[in-house]
Amino acid sequence: MKKLITYTILTCLTTLSFGNGFPLSDSIPYLGTRYYLSLNLGGGMHTHLIESDAGQAKEGYGGLLELKYQIIPKHWGFGIGMQLCSYRSSILINYGYAQTFTHNDNNLEYQLNTEFSNWEERQDILAIEIPLSLQYENALNSKWKFLMDLGVTLSIPVINEYSTQNGYYSTSGWFESTNVEYEDLQNHGFHTDQYGQSGEICGIAKSLGAFADVGFNRSMGQKCTLYMGLYAQYGITNSANPLHKNIYDGEEYIGAFGSEQFTDIHLLKGGMKIGFRFDLRDKKREKEAEQIMEKRREERERQKEIAATAEKLKRERILQEQRERLRKKEEDDEQMEKDRERIEAFHKAALKEKKEAIFALKRIADEAIYAYPNSIPTFPEEIERSFDIVYTYLAKNADVSILIVGHTDNTIKEDKSFTIGQKRAEAFKQALIRKGIPEERMECVSKGLTQPVASNNTKGGRELNNRTELKLKGSEE
Repeated sequence: MKKLITYTILTCLTTLSFGNGFPLSDSIPYLGTRYYLSLNLGGGMHTHLIESDAGQAKEGYGGLLELKYQIIPKHWGFGIGMQLCSYRSSILINYGYAQTFTHNDNNLEYQLNTEFSNWEERQDILAIEIPLSLQYENALNSKWKFLMDLGVTLSIPVINEYSTQNGYYSTSGWFESTNVEYEDLQNHGFHTDQYGQSGEICGIAKSLGAFADVGFNRSMGQKCTLYMGLYAQYGITNSANPLHKNIYDGEEYIGAFGSEQFTDIHLLKGGMKIGFRFDLRDKKREKEAEQIMEKRREERERQKEIAATAEKLKRERILQEQRERLRKKEEDDEQMEKDRERIEAFHKAALKEKKEAIFALKRIADEAIYAYPNSIPTFPEEIERSFDIVYTYLAKNADVSILIVGHTDNTIKEDKSFTIGQKRAEAFKQALIRKGIPEERMECVSKGLTQPVASNNTKGGRELNNRTELKLKGSEE
């Protein structure tokens, strides 16, 4: 009992140390405000949300390189950083419009009609972004931490390029004075241009966006963690700065983002991010952390000793239980052997009693006295004990009954032989009833002369055929 109590106490201490209580880990303990520098790479959908009747926008993809400085007192903190982000989008334009000009050669007014057909323009933008965020951090265990950033971003485009990938646009001039429309006059400015144009986007301005980052940090040592997470950002201000011109102003193609056909453009990005975060810990805090870690190591060794002692007691307890089970099994086996011997003795005794009962019935049948052939039998007093044996056996075995069969020889007619056989069986039945055997435990049957056991041509054979048979009937015949 003393060992069992000691084992229980040690097990509880071990559970508190290594289980859900106060886990000892190699992670740096909280020592006040922490300062981090993060370097991350990310990628996903980086595109523009465009609302315009002039074309249908398609999303594109891009990536980012991020450097971020974080200050976290305990759980909540803030961060500031810089990102280099690429954005890509495309617009499929099927659109036409008209402009009024005066022709240089004849000073006549004309209407310049411009029609775009399956004109696809792609925009590639590289921007410097400055995020400012409120951050939340919570340790899940000794290795993993949950992080969340919410904030705003200033996006400054530095490289803006467009290129046309497909389609064509055509221009024609309609002179009202002559009611004539001219096409394919290149020297007059009426022509068809195929895709293949490129240039700098002039219609993108600085914008503000709201962003959210959610991810996890995994410890990779004292000063470095691996970051994995998801990010999303939406431009809350319009980044379009159109030149108040049409896409083609009659002289040059200026690009979709610089035209007045596209005046509502918002940045949108989202994807996955991975990187490393470095702990900018000073010497004093490192020394304090090392002291705490040393205490943790000492405590861990002490807990290992407790666990080893608990394990030893556990093994001893298991060995004791095994011995007890073995002793109990030996006792059970011994008892089973005794029960088996007792059942075997019981069956032997029952078999012996059955044999004695069968022998007693045979003796009663053999020693019955027939005054003459086909007469009714009587019973001498010498077989009194045989009746007692039969009575005792039937008293012990409620499912056993007696079948009494009467037989004759062929010196009488067949129909009369059945009557004589039945009377002989009834005589035996009455004799057994007088000895106390219940009538319902007996059945009388006559076979007459139909089942001889010897030849009826001799006197000795006929004596053998004039007989009565007594048989036991029951579940174990």
